[in-house]
Amino acid sequence: MDDPILYTMCAAVTLAGVPGMILYTGATWSKLAPDVAIVFSLWLLLGSISGFTGLLPGGFAILVPALGVVAGTAVSAAMAERVPSLGIRSVVSIGFALLIFLPLAVLVFGAGGTWLYRDLGGLDFAGALPVSIGAGVFLTIFALTGGMTAALERTYALRGAMLVAVAAVGCAVGLELRVDDLTPAIALHMLMTPAVAILAGAGIERVKRGRNTREGLAAGTLAGTAAALATSAYLETVSALILGLVAGAIAEAAFRGVSAAWMLATPLLIGGVTGLLYLGIFGLDVGFVYSGQPNLLIHQMVIVGVSLAYAAIVSAALTVPLWRRRLSESQAGGL
Repeated sequence: MDDPILYTMCAAVTLAGVPGMILYTGATWSKLAPDVAIVFSLWLLLGSISGFTGLLPGGFAILVPALGVVAGTAVSAAMAERVPSLGIRSVVSIGFALLIFLPLAVLVFGAGGTWLYRDLGGLDFAGALPVSIGAGVFLTIFALTGGMTAALERTYALRGAMLVAVAAVGCAVGLELRVDDLTPAIALHMLMTPAVAILAGAGIERVKRGRNTREGLAAGTLAGTAAALATSAYLETVSALILGLVAGAIAEAAFRGVSAAWMLATPLLIGGVTGLLYLGIFGLDVGFVYSGQPNLLIHQMVIVGVSLAYAAIVSAALTVPLWRRRLSESQAGGL
């Protein structure tokens, strides 16, 4: 039986990702408070509509909006570094929520969380498609509109990433909707995968730069968290550890900490894609290692590919005004 107290408390814990994203990107609460208020109001409305219509039944109508607030905060925080206009940020953030996050969230959580598996043959436990793929692709497209900028030291990046990891644990536990035999494994894997990812990322960063930075360690943590969102309920513990090593190492090897958008885009996107594809190989009972059949891996590849393409197309459309502004500034600077 669903436990409303559990998933309501877990939704509150999930919102810890809001200050986490602000700290991770180096933004300030005074600057982002209006953005957060707009995103929170939007998702409160969407959650209410989803609950009444049955679009996102049960606790999903509470937990998915909380996850949407965190993703929306990440998008707003990244834009705030280069887009001073609250109006522009709000329009783009709302577009991201309605046109990218919501469709991917419904894909994962529709029909009580069984739609993705029952109809498409794919797996995603806690929303890697809307959070990691949706936000990761959008932030990548947005980062490209600003080009390369000077790297800034983000003093509290690691603390922010740790808060995001805690928020993800709360969300994943709540999405089980009750405390049962699977709950300890979900919580353990949501903690272990980012913990190992940060170690893997630290090793790669040490080789790349000869030293470790807060930003690099934070990116490893975020990559592990993004990967665990997809997998925490579907892996054995050893597989969850290996996933952390793979996600953290790849994310750090590709990491570009030159702007808030790149800081978020790289670990989210790489962690999410890695976790979703990893399920096709190591997913309990149905992954290739256990079943000897490539069906799940093929389905995961198709779902990830289509989601990437969809998010990229919509993100490009949403950022057209930003591309135009950058072009105008470039032309003005050349005069």
